[in-house]
Amino acid sequence: MRPLFLVVGSITGRLMRRGRSLAMFLLTASPAPLIFLIGLGRSSDFAAEMYNNITSSLGMGILYPVAALVVSTAALGEERKAQTLPFLLLKPVSRPVIALGALIAAAISSFVVLEAGVVVTWMVAGAMTGEWSLGVATTVGVAIQSVASAAIFVPLGLLLNRATLVGLGYLFLWEGILAALISGIQASSVYRIVVSAWADVAVLSLDIYESVDNILGRVAIGAGGAVAKVLVMALVSVFLTAMVLRRRDLAGE
Repeated sequence: MRPLFLVVGSITGRLMRRGRSLAMFLLTASPAPLIFLIGLGRSSDFAAEMYNNITSSLGMGILYPVAALVVSTAALGEERKAQTLPFLLLKPVSRPVIALGALIAAAISSFVVLEAGVVVTWMVAGAMTGEWSLGVATTVGVAIQSVASAAIFVPLGLLLNRATLVGLGYLFLWEGILAALISGIQASSVYRIVVSAWADVAVLSLDIYESVDNILGRVAIGAGGAVAKVLVMALVSVFLTAMVLRRRDLAGE
């Protein structure tokens, strides 16, 4: 276990550098002033509904996945770009351990950055509504988002020079357009997986529930199913990342 802890600690420390963490925090906390300005002087029920609406659309649809993308692609991508990946591979650590450590580090770092923004928004919404449990469901959602994003974007960052740009294209085309139009691929949409877990924990009004139902399409609400899906994604990701690292060994990199 010690090699795994060393890999996780090393990569997490690099991913949590102040500049990137601050930028991603500002991104994920941006719903807080929006909720405050729109909800000021309105009823607590209106503010709570607005929080859930913004969380399920702007937050989980755009802000949280973009922040997790930026963090996750850097997990091994920065090592490769800086030409330090060969030094990592020279260490007596198995390739699956490196792959698992990178995924865990990316998931932890993403969750810390996302949850920091969630907490700020949570505090604003709680002060306006008096309902301090609002952010619990969002925390569940960003935990699912962090693991799913790490599973997809850690190997992508290892493979591609412009992984962040490609990842943004994936979020826009696959998650934003194709999954909304083609019901058959909705079960593979991370956005819908995250929302399905969030909606299972959140207390929703009828209007928000109907909106969520439209977002999910053929995906059923359920935190258990969402957890199972992202665990499978994580296992596949570790396997693929380890394979790529082994190919680099054979290529002499």
